[in-house]
Amino acid sequence: MALPLAAGSTALRFLRTLYKAKKKVGKGASKAASYAGKKGFPKTSQFITGASQKTHKGFMASKRAIKKYPKTSAAIGGAVAWDMLDDA
Repeated sequence: MALPLAAGSTALRFLRTLYKAKKKVGKGASKAASYAGKKGFPKTSQFITGASQKTHKGFMASKRAIKKYPKTSAAIGGAVAWDMLDDA
């Protein structure tokens, strides 16, 4: 019974990490787009804004998937972590 609880808490930790990353990506993209626009590169600014919006959509999709399948997402996260630790 401890395994499902651990899987669910790991999935929620992934969600918190995703939210923090989304926040930083959004702020960074906003600053970069405004800087490019002020320096006279409107197309670059549009590209940065579009990429930021697509990144946001990807984060939201992953958030929905993690909430829908917490055990699967925890298993995938564990496999990735194991793979990184195994290579080190």
